[in-house]
Amino acid sequence: MFSGKFTFWLIVVMAVITGLGFLFLSKKYSISLSFITVSIMVFSFLIWLNDKHYSEEQSMRVFSISDKEFIHDVIVRQMNMHGITKVIETDDGLEFYKGKHKAGYLIFKKDENGNPLVIDGKYVIEVHAPEYILHNIDHELWSIIGQKQ
Repeated sequence: MFSGKFTFWLIVVMAVITGLGFLFLSKKYSISLSFITVSIMVFSFLIWLNDKHYSEEQSMRVFSISDKEFIHDVIVRQMNMHGITKVIETDDGLEFYKGKHKAGYLIFKKDENGNPLVIDGKYVIEVHAPEYILHNIDHELWSIIGQKQ
């Protein structure tokens, strides 16, 4: 919701206001203001730690898709919405990069002959990406399924 720069400047402004509060306000107001400032700092740090861990945690989902356009309609679009800068097509799938960091990948499951696995006319794919992206893909997939019924 808020960018890191906004949060940083909010903390700086609150610290300056708190410092000035000790000079110009009565003691009870300046102590209350310092509690609020420290709470904002601690809460921001905890949110940063949670986001860092949650963003980097890789998970995997297996999907069956009827056509390869689904990949570009849903999966690549969701990855792009979350800051993916480059999509590389490989022999057995796609790789997603955020800068130089590999943020996720998609592979087509293969049968014993090395061909893409097709069950009931649907390709079986395996998507490895951060959990929040997979969560968004799940929601969009269920939305598409609901619209087709």
